[in-house]
Amino acid sequence: MAGIGVFLMACHLMSSHLESAGSKRLKQLFSSVSGSKWTGVGIGALGTAAIQSSGAVTVMVIGFVNVGIMSLAQASTVIYGANIGTTVTAQLVALGLSSGNGISTTIIFSALAGVGAFILMFAKRESWKHTGGILTGFGILFVGLGMMSNAMDDFQRSINIVTTMNFSETKQFVKTEKELNYLNGELLRYAVLLSGNQLNNSDLKYLNSSIRSVSDLERIGDYAENIVEYAESLKSQDASFSEKAIDEIRKMEKKILDLYEVICDAYHNLNLKALEWAYIIEDEIDDLTDEMERNHIQRLVNGECTPQVGAEYLSLAKNAERIADHLINVGNTIKQ
Repeated sequence: MAGIGVFLMACHLMSSHLESAGSKRLKQLFSSVSGSKWTGVGIGALGTAAIQSSGAVTVMVIGFVNVGIMSLAQASTVIYGANIGTTVTAQLVALGLSSGNGISTTIIFSALAGVGAFILMFAKRESWKHTGGILTGFGILFVGLGMMSNAMDDFQRSINIVTTMNFSETKQFVKTEKELNYLNGELLRYAVLLSGNQLNNSDLKYLNSSIRSVSDLERIGDYAENIVEYAESLKSQDASFSEKAIDEIRKMEKKILDLYEVICDAYHNLNLKALEWAYIIEDEIDDLTDEMERNHIQRLVNGECTPQVGAEYLSLAKNAERIADHLINVGNTIKQ
């Protein structure tokens, strides 16, 4: 773990100081040597052979892109070359340890690996320069899926806090909320940088959909934060929800968690049937919100609830409904 930490810190320091260390000259250098696909692949393969680490080469190239020294098109060729280089290195080791038929087999598979790599690289020559957009879109999607889990964890924490008036989970809630805000801000910033590169319409649509999903997930965290604030308001009033109100809140929580599971299925597997089921659950959540409002009015009439507590309850119901709306927004992106 210490070794990984030192490695990542070194890569970060290198990336953060590249721009101040003559980025214009470096940019000119990469423009000249990475002008062709073959040259970029060669640079990646030779770089990997020199330092014996395709991972290090990849991280450095990402740093170059981040500070604008390399374009995504150039970076893609170098990363392909790095992966070819690390494969060749492994095959050479196997070659050195083999004999007889083993050597022949190694040579054959090395040749096949090389041919396969170049077929993949040049099968769609016209879209080569757009590869970075697809890869980065998947990167944003991967982070977004982690955000979805964190956002829903915070939602459950907020419900536990407001129904039990136990604030022991507040510290973890705040930590997760800060992480959600940070990831949302950094991904949006990175998307702006990425959009300045040449991307085709398909990649732009994928990128925009991913960013919208990330924003929706960050909003779920915001609504969960509102629910915690309602709990703090109740605490300041030395009040709490009635047992009937808590039962209704828990019922709403279960519906939203059911919706979350269906949306995950739709999003992970591009499952349009799951999305149709999600719409049904959303309608049930809307109906439950209306029911909660009607029951609240009845409790006010019966003197079972105070107006102050009732205001927090109605706000909570609306915030929960909006969380469901944002989950649906995430699911709807698969249509694109």
